[in-house]
Amino acid sequence: MRGKRILVGVLLVVLLAAMFVRPGIQLAGVATERLVNGSFEDGFYATPVGQVGNDWGWFHNNGRVTFGMYDDTWAPVVYDGQHSQLIETNTLSRSVSDPDRYAGIYQTVAVVPGNHYELSLYGMLRALDDDPDRSGYNYRVQYGVDYKGGSDWQAVAEWIEIPWDNVHPRLDPGDMESYTATLTATGEKLTLFIRVWKKWGTTSRELEVNLDGISLKGTLPETTVRPTVDFFLPTYPVAGWSYKIPVEAHSEVGILSLELHDGSTQLGWLQYEVGPLDLSPEFAWTPTTAGSHTLIATILDASGGLENKKVTVVVHEEGQFLANGDFEDGFQMGPHGEVGEGWGWFHNGGEATYGFYDDTWTRVVHDGQHSQLIEVNTFGQGGSDPDRFAGIYQRVSGLVGGATYRLSLHGMIRALSDDVDPEDYAYRVEWGYDPYFSNNWWVVENWSEIPWDTVYSRLDPGEMSSYTTEFEAQGNTISIFVRVWNKWGTASRELDVNLDGITLTGPTALPK
Repeated sequence: MRGKRILVGVLLVVLLAAMFVRPGIQLAGVATERLVNGSFEDGFYATPVGQVGNDWGWFHNNGRVTFGMYDDTWAPVVYDGQHSQLIETNTLSRSVSDPDRYAGIYQTVAVVPGNHYELSLYGMLRALDDDPDRSGYNYRVQYGVDYKGGSDWQAVAEWIEIPWDNVHPRLDPGDMESYTATLTATGEKLTLFIRVWKKWGTTSRELEVNLDGISLKGTLPETTVRPTVDFFLPTYPVAGWSYKIPVEAHSEVGILSLELHDGSTQLGWLQYEVGPLDLSPEFAWTPTTAGSHTLIATILDASGGLENKKVTVVVHEEGQFLANGDFEDGFQMGPHGEVGEGWGWFHNGGEATYGFYDDTWTRVVHDGQHSQLIEVNTFGQGGSDPDRFAGIYQRVSGLVGGATYRLSLHGMIRALSDDVDPEDYAYRVEWGYDPYFSNNWWVVENWSEIPWDTVYSRLDPGEMSSYTTEFEAQGNTISIFVRVWNKWGTASRELDVNLDGITLTGPTALPK
């Protein structure tokens, strides 16, 4: 009778514990899956060598070979679901190659020292039909473990060969093969590495290895360490602008969920059955209203640890700081013609003729009825000087020092129809700014070339091109310059550049 009472008591405790465990929380000490995205159904991310499964790292040892990693959705090379990780090593375009080329993936997990963990995975090797290296154990798959949880595959003390001896024809795959092994943890973390090995320095080869259904099951460790979360906001956000908010999250046992809110509006949410130890996502944020916004990041880990990070930031109204950027507010006469009201002009003289004009030809106007035409010509010159510049500028104030501003403009480059110089990028448009708001274009040290590469025939224009860039204002008043550049000292040339729709937008200063 006493034994029955004890058994009933134990069952009651277990039942009560289950009632109070947050859904999704894993009980410490219980055998669970430790790897994240081992089935590769939770997506991939871009790397310099292609696509790698989310929450997996990647590596290779370079050399005279080409590596590739891909999200493979071809059903014959997928064990379950719709995706597998493809790792490719090829020397098809190589006249020479190197032996012992390796490429692989890895993941770090939290474990309990002294406990056993069951590793299982599925895979397949494929190569070209006529590849003589398909036989003879020339292509292998191995795994290794860093029992300290490091991320350097070259620090692994022992590599275990997985006995997948069949190398199928590349387009005629067989069955996915399986493998199981038992690992014994020695520390609180371990890193599993899986690598593909091309043994010989042979050319004209293509080795493809698909991996899927990778699992590492064992005891979930206990921890008293709380998870951590942090995020980073732009210093002077602007209503209506879009931002990427980087979030950094960490847990000693695995992150089950991570979310970011702007007040009651959810900006992003990630959820896992098996939690990665670290996450570094970027969540999109487009504040729709100016004023105070409170962003809150929340992390929940496998031990039930819950943490929040709260930051309040002021969102600014978007201001437009340039006057008469559409040139619809009139022009003023100068020594070289007409310049838009509110704008100054400049050129560097020499053996060239400069002109500024109010252009109303609809084919060279972005919007409205006017654009600013800047001309540099070398007609009537026996010779000319290289590097002839002409442009416009405007001093702007009311900015917030240290804030990001967005410059946008539209334009078109034209020249004579028989002018051969346009083929040599001889005609360019650049912009720059003087943080000390002078009127002197020659003090500007940050000229940036606008990538308008098409030079149209003077009397047969095409479409106006657009350009947008962002920069950080160093003070509340600066000068913006836009200049035309005729590179070469060639005679009998005419360069015409139309500018229109120039705007400078960004945060307005807050009222004092």
